[in-house]
Amino acid sequence: MAKISVIMPVYNVAEYVGECLQSIQNQSLYDIEIICVNDGSTDNSLEILNRYAEKDRRIIVINKKNEGSGIARNTALKLANGEYVYFIDSDDWLDNDKVLEEMYKKAAWDNLDMLIFGGYSCYVDDKNNVHKTRGGYSLKLIPHKYLNCVFSAKDVKYDIFKFPSTCWTKLYKREFLQKNNIEFQAITVGQDQLPFFHSMITAERIGVLDKCLYCYRKNRKNSAMTVRKKKHFSPVFVLQGIEDLLIKMGKIDEYDTIFINKYFSKATSWLGKFDTALKPTYYKEYMKMLAHLKETYPKGWWKYFKPNVEDSYKTLKVKQFIAKTKFMLLK
Repeated sequence: MAKISVIMPVYNVAEYVGECLQSIQNQSLYDIEIICVNDGSTDNSLEILNRYAEKDRRIIVINKKNEGSGIARNTALKLANGEYVYFIDSDDWLDNDKVLEEMYKKAAWDNLDMLIFGGYSCYVDDKNNVHKTRGGYSLKLIPHKYLNCVFSAKDVKYDIFKFPSTCWTKLYKREFLQKNNIEFQAITVGQDQLPFFHSMITAERIGVLDKCLYCYRKNRKNSAMTVRKKKHFSPVFVLQGIEDLLIKMGKIDEYDTIFINKYFSKATSWLGKFDTALKPTYYKEYMKMLAHLKETYPKGWWKYFKPNVEDSYKTLKVKQFIAKTKFMLLK
């Protein structure tokens, strides 16, 4: 059994996938398997993957029709044999050649279900110089009490969203993921929000490695984040997915306010930033969700919230503030 299964969904990243694979191959921890899922690429990404696989027996290539990176990750997870599982995006890279070894040693020593660490936001300029910032993927929001101990889902209940939610800032025990049926959503953006939340309310042994180990490429053309405003209603789907999960687990009463506050606020932000042509369609889905929240969870600030389709991001923020203030005063 490999120490780590590295899972990498691949879609039209011929320009970047070689760099990503090399950063994995160069790791000092050799006992790994690298599962690459070509998700219906229309460029020569598959050809590049096969070329690398011919020279490295640790690389496994799966070729499938395009269904999104969430399903691609789930497909690979079913085939993984590693003690731990790590998810990497195919246009990014690991910060140095000791990353996987450092992750594994920490996770195995403390027998962790999940290890959390930080990542860099990286801008690559025209001369191929890399400019790193800690950005939103650092651990700066995590309370210090979590940095040097092993803690559980119960300990972190009210601090869940102080941790980075991206899947590439986590190392998971494979047995933990499979035992709890933790999977990615079949949506285009934000697929890792559901498994993040599921893990944070389930794990018995969580640890933190207070370092940035991952390099997230910010300026890739045509990435999912670049095109997100065009056609995706992901925040609505994420909220629905988490609600369904909590109901299924019998924990909806315990976590309803926590998850609604986070993801409804995110959905509201997207409403203010959405592509103008598609905003009315998103608004319809958003308002269905808001009506559901007001009916099902009436003891929240959202019952005073009245957005309009033409509202700007700033206007929505002001309305949100007013609704929250009114809720607190009348509570």
